[in-house]
Amino acid sequence: MPTYSVNAVNVASFPLGETDKVVTVFSAERGLIKCVAKGARKPGSKIGGRAELLNVNKLLLATGRTFEIISQAETLETFPKLRGDLERLAYSLYYAELTSIFGQGLNDESSSYFDFLVMSLRYQSLSDSDPAYLCLMFELRLLETLGYRPELTVCVNCRSVLTDHAIAGFHFELGGIVCERCHLEGKRTKVTMRVAEDEGIYETPGVDKLDKHVTPMVWKRLVLASAGSDVPDAHLESDGVKRATRAAHRVIEGYIEYRAGRRIKSLSLLENAQTP
Repeated sequence: MPTYSVNAVNVASFPLGETDKVVTVFSAERGLIKCVAKGARKPGSKIGGRAELLNVNKLLLATGRTFEIISQAETLETFPKLRGDLERLAYSLYYAELTSIFGQGLNDESSSYFDFLVMSLRYQSLSDSDPAYLCLMFELRLLETLGYRPELTVCVNCRSVLTDHAIAGFHFELGGIVCERCHLEGKRTKVTMRVAEDEGIYETPGVDKLDKHVTPMVWKRLVLASAGSDVPDAHLESDGVKRATRAAHRVIEGYIEYRAGRRIKSLSLLENAQTP
């Protein structure tokens, strides 16, 4: 069988037969690949540790019919500090799940995305910055790479510049922040539509639904994270800022699930990790 070498991050896995494991990796060279780690579930197996989620490996893969086969694996990075911090580990597993879901759309940028993913895992592992803010920056960069970058500085409906006093909330279908005027006019249009339908007249409705209401502080966290602005050490931030960051993350989390058309499983672990 022909073989080839890749540098890759393990982003998903499931058991195969009694002792094997199918590992989904995101590689710098070929993007998303599914491959079999033979004997990975045997006690004491060398390949077992290398097949763990989030590990970065240099792999020699043999071309198979359904899945590629791991012939050799050399561990490059394991992020050991993540294993001792449940919240940072949960965010990192969230990165991995998002990569496995959206990975096919990232294949054309596989090299740059691979570098970004590894760098993001390093930040969660080694940085003292707020893990929720680091995750927010990751989410927004991922959405931009996929072509789903949300509109945060002007109203996604009327294109007017947003200010603290003009924000209504986030609209998933439109893909960004809606101003208060458009939201209120949308509600009035919805009422008008009901009357028009009774008369057999149909008009295009305006914005009548917000998926997430957004406060000025939450909006500012979204804008800062979208710009890639650095965050200070977590212990230097106030509780109010941290709450706003987590609220901003929940907004983008909902938008990502809308785009994915499914629930992100790792979010359950993240919710448990954040429970006092």
